[in-house]
Amino acid sequence: MNMIVAVNRHGIIGKNNNMLWYIPEDMQYFRRHTMHSVVIMGRKTYESLPNRYLDSRINVVITSQPEKYNKVQRSSTIFCTLDDSDEILKKLEAATHKRFFVIGGAEIYRHFFHKCNHIYVTMVQNDERDGVSILLLLQNLPLTHREISRTPKTTDIDIDYEFLVYARHTSSNDVQNNE
Repeated sequence: MNMIVAVNRHGIIGKNNNMLWYIPEDMQYFRRHTMHSVVIMGRKTYESLPNRYLDSRINVVITSQPEKYNKVQRSSTIFCTLDDSDEILKKLEAATHKRFFVIGGAEIYRHFFHKCNHIYVTMVQNDERDGVSILLLLQNLPLTHREISRTPKTTDIDIDYEFLVYARHTSSNDVQNNE
């Protein structure tokens, strides 16, 4: 399982179901990595999407009221509770052999963080402190994962950002080497 997130140094991922920045290169990065995969999201993330789903991906939407979405007829979208999600994801993994990406929001990131082998972070350099935060996950990231790549932005926009990729530590030596 993987996680992909755009976040600032204060752990802010959004506010009022909206992103706080518009970075076309990040949108392309997200699409490139998640295309033809299984994306796992919470209800608020789902409802914030322009089309209410991501095309060319299997959408797993975690909600406390999956029955509310019974009339949504789309074979590529599955609505389930958090309790049912583990079983559904295991079945999807066995049936599809696709990559899995946790795409938000904060509660979903927190729930699946410990299961993610790779974490793709777009680190946005801004000072916004008001909004939905995953700061604790960012702070714990070096304890569980090691940075394996860092790519600066390649476009000329006024927002500074970079792409970071982390991989889960594979042994206790990895943790010691990163301290």
